[in-house]
Amino acid sequence: MAAGGLEEESGLNLYNAIDERSAAFLALGIATGTGKPPIVITTSGTAVGNLLPAAVEADRSCQPIIFVTADRPYRLKECGANQTVNQEEFLRPVCRGVFEGPSEGIHLLSVNEVMSLVGKVWNKSFFIPGPVHFNIPIEEPLFPTHSGQKKVWNNIDTQVLKDNNFKKNLIELSKENDVVSFPDLDPFSFGIIHVGPWRGKPSELEKFRNSLLAFHSLSNWPIFADPLSGLSSDQPGLVNHWELLISSQKLEFGNDLQVLRLGPISSSRALEEFLTKFSTNQVLITEGEHRPLDPLRIAKQYSYGFSSWVENFLDKHPNITELDNSISAQMLSNLSLKSQQVDVLFDDKLAFKDKLNQPLIIKFLDNLVPTDLPIMVSSSSLIRDLLTYSDTALLSRRIFSFRGASGIDGNISLAIGLSSVLGTMIFLCGDLAFIYDSNALLLSQYLRHPLILLLIDNNGGGIFRNLNLDKLYKGTLEDLFIMPQKINIEELASAYGVAYKEIKSLDDLGDAIEWGLRIIGLVVIRVRTDSEEDTFLRKNIAESLQEYIN
Repeated sequence: MAAGGLEEESGLNLYNAIDERSAAFLALGIATGTGKPPIVITTSGTAVGNLLPAAVEADRSCQPIIFVTADRPYRLKECGANQTVNQEEFLRPVCRGVFEGPSEGIHLLSVNEVMSLVGKVWNKSFFIPGPVHFNIPIEEPLFPTHSGQKKVWNNIDTQVLKDNNFKKNLIELSKENDVVSFPDLDPFSFGIIHVGPWRGKPSELEKFRNSLLAFHSLSNWPIFADPLSGLSSDQPGLVNHWELLISSQKLEFGNDLQVLRLGPISSSRALEEFLTKFSTNQVLITEGEHRPLDPLRIAKQYSYGFSSWVENFLDKHPNITELDNSISAQMLSNLSLKSQQVDVLFDDKLAFKDKLNQPLIIKFLDNLVPTDLPIMVSSSSLIRDLLTYSDTALLSRRIFSFRGASGIDGNISLAIGLSSVLGTMIFLCGDLAFIYDSNALLLSQYLRHPLILLLIDNNGGGIFRNLNLDKLYKGTLEDLFIMPQKINIEELASAYGVAYKEIKSLDDLGDAIEWGLRIIGLVVIRVRTDSEEDTFLRKNIAESLQEYIN
């Protein structure tokens, strides 16, 4: 009731959902697009349990979100009362903070005490962005009378609500009392830069980009950028197809190679094996994330952001302008030549064909999607193919994927949440991720612009075909891992009132995207692929690297 009133009085954006799990993922998409914590309000019991998957992703991807849950008062706890569970513990392991009202009921607090508690919740969500849980025991009567509601609204200064005064006392991350060690690199020796998925605030991305421009202008080190890095396609030093170049094992670096790692590591086994060869000269920089982010356990971590590190680096090396960049320039030239050889390989193996496959779609994605249009990619094989087969030209727009916990749950909800704040968007989704979160199609009613869901249907969990599993002694790969689902996707979309189109060629796909961009709301464009043939194609490309790359 309060949220409904605030929508009228203060311009609050209000979304209603019957599914708390979808609602939480929708909010997480909004948080990712805005950098501000949306608030998810639920009742008690299993409603709170349904928030956990999104809370886990918010924790690992460092996105701010506030969960406000109604609870029963203490007198009804542990006595068999209806809809009463130990919900105050459900989200605690993944939350930045858990706050509770008085166990006898929130009504016992004065207005000032309530505002103080709310301010603590709000500030905590900004401290190191992530999920915060505010659990509120409420004593009966649960529903205010009409006259009681009128009295409340007549005494509220809605301008105070709009001013959002909590931010005035915002606690910023401070280095005070911290012993901050500065992990240095030698600017006069050669190195490479790996930029992983962006894990900072949206408002700080431009500063991050500028810092990289400054550092690269001095070092000229090659840049291996993840599609999710948030970098721009005009960033100097970007190396195309770097993952395949690493896989080819034809990159010759000395054992003393320095590696500057920005953000979490990309999801690439080849990259991990490559990095382990250079265990003595690696620096990992996070954007305020103090938890260890190096699964290889070999990098020195600096957690105060790349911009801060660059400032310290320049202070420590005042003569850096005298650098000789000839070695870096030669290495960049060699890498560029090898990436062009990969392009020749792609032209051969991923030629424009009538029959579509997943790597082919990824390769031509930049040509199919209008420039600057954001793209979100669901987890599983799609995000891995994006890393391997996409071009750095795709960085002309923001690419999103939720890799904190790397689950396929909630992907449609996340896309709708992102699109609700970013506008028109393309969302690449696998069939199991689509089915898993299909109830989120109910949320498409809130879209006021096109959102194209490009459904890559390979009839199950095709990613498991890429794991090189030995033949199963008992059971079948299809039953245990692939799990194809017999669902009529067209009828499912129709049941939710979602426009649907199925295409069979790359030409058809381009036309279908143009069609989808003319429709307000969510549309589903379905592409059927064969996961076995895609797996064979990937292996064929990997085996051909030795032939094409000198």
